[in-house]
Amino acid sequence: MALEIGFVGCGWIGKAHMDALAKVPDVQVVACTDLDADRAAEAAARFAGAASYADWAEMLRKHKPDAVYVCVPPHAHGDLELALIKRRIPFFVEKPVSNDRATAQRILRALQGKKLITSVGYMMRYRDTARRLREYLKQDAPVVARGAWIGGMPGVSWWRRKEQSGGQVVEQTTHIFDLARYLFGEVESAFATARRGLITDVEHYTVEDASICTLTFQGGLLCEISSACAADRGEVSLEVFCRKGRAKLYDWNLNLEQSVGSETHRYVSTEDIFLREDQAFVEALLSGDPSRIESPYADAVKTQMVTCAAVESMESGKPVRP
Repeated sequence: MALEIGFVGCGWIGKAHMDALAKVPDVQVVACTDLDADRAAEAAARFAGAASYADWAEMLRKHKPDAVYVCVPPHAHGDLELALIKRRIPFFVEKPVSNDRATAQRILRALQGKKLITSVGYMMRYRDTARRLREYLKQDAPVVARGAWIGGMPGVSWWRRKEQSGGQVVEQTTHIFDLARYLFGEVESAFATARRGLITDVEHYTVEDASICTLTFQGGLLCEISSACAADRGEVSLEVFCRKGRAKLYDWNLNLEQSVGSETHRYVSTEDIFLREDQAFVEALLSGDPSRIESPYADAVKTQMVTCAAVESMESGKPVRP
């Protein structure tokens, strides 16, 4: 019998997961929910027999899916996840898990002792190049690192409102912060500074134009992560300098350039990472074994604490512990 999946949030990221799940056997999307009823109906029309809703509470009254994909903006998390936990419904949450510390911590407390399968959409962890670099770092100690998510401002209205998105570090550059945790371990402190005043012609714009955060990891590694949403030309990257070599993950695909001595090797990642992370979640649901999930909810909350610490540091001018 196919797993029955419900969706809450049918925007771009929700559709990306629907596209991936369409390629996964033993999965049936049975309900699509979105505040935009037309968008929910359009998404549901892709799947035979799927219903559409404008209210997730109504969806949960009429269905008990085997799992729910939560693909909502950062400020919309909280009540939905708590309702799923109460009903013991496993869930996949798109990053970030919230726009603050308190919401994520409240959900995490509710999960304790429930043994509920969860996954969070930190898809960069599923890149073969990220795994290759992680293995390399076991042999060559990292000395210092730097990362970036630099580009233009996303067009959705909630993104430019810091009270809703949490800001670029929390909503977007979180991918680089999480990748740094995946590669280097846990963070002891974050020290960040930001600039504003470049984007003046966008209504309700309250996020930072750019920021730089220095992370100190357990063991002493320093990693500088730059963010900007006011640049026409951009970069997505994470580079690490080691005792013997150097390596850089770059571009959306996280291609890898690795240099040791006089030799440089390049690896191009062509994986469908939405498919890989969704397959891992579905396999965990079918088998009861979540070991292939790279980012369960509890781990993703650690990344949330780091990005929130960075934002707090921008405001206080002092280092902040996650």
